[in-house]
Amino acid sequence: MESANHILPDVLEHGLITVFCGRAPSIESRRRSAYYAHPTNRFWAILAETGLTDRMLEPDDFRNLPQYGVGLTDLNKTEFGSDHQLTGTGDDPDSVYEKIKHYQPRILAFTGKNNARMFLTDIFGRQRHLPLECGKLETCNVGRTELIVLPSTSARAGRFWDAKPWHDLASMHLDIRRQIDSE
Repeated sequence: MESANHILPDVLEHGLITVFCGRAPSIESRRRSAYYAHPTNRFWAILAETGLTDRMLEPDDFRNLPQYGVGLTDLNKTEFGSDHQLTGTGDDPDSVYEKIKHYQPRILAFTGKNNARMFLTDIFGRQRHLPLECGKLETCNVGRTELIVLPSTSARAGRFWDAKPWHDLASMHLDIRRQIDSE
């Protein structure tokens, strides 16, 4: 499933609880070859704050996320930059759908409404102009995988930041992890 022209490798394997899906790597993420690498991005801090990780990881630690039941992917694996800088030629919601269908994590969490909107439009035929709120999408699943929309952790989206949906996701994730551990 990986291609030599992918900017960042997917962090996907069977048995994950939550897979985070972004749109595309930032310029800094491409430069460092690490997810959510810009120093103002809240991603790594919110993972630690919510208890999804036991400490604040560095972007270079992204390959260690499966030990926490977490994976990573992007809708666009071949372009980098902010949404307004992307041509969209690398956008591939179908590929994300196929990966999620294959690996079947319990949760696919979009790290931004634009990412979710693109996926929902292409995969489920949802009209792009419809309002989209953060939280669990009750009517859309990929097999057993539930879909959740989260506020973007990018500093560019700072005026829309709300940690509550991230805490709600973490609560779901940790409940599932406790269930798995007790089986």
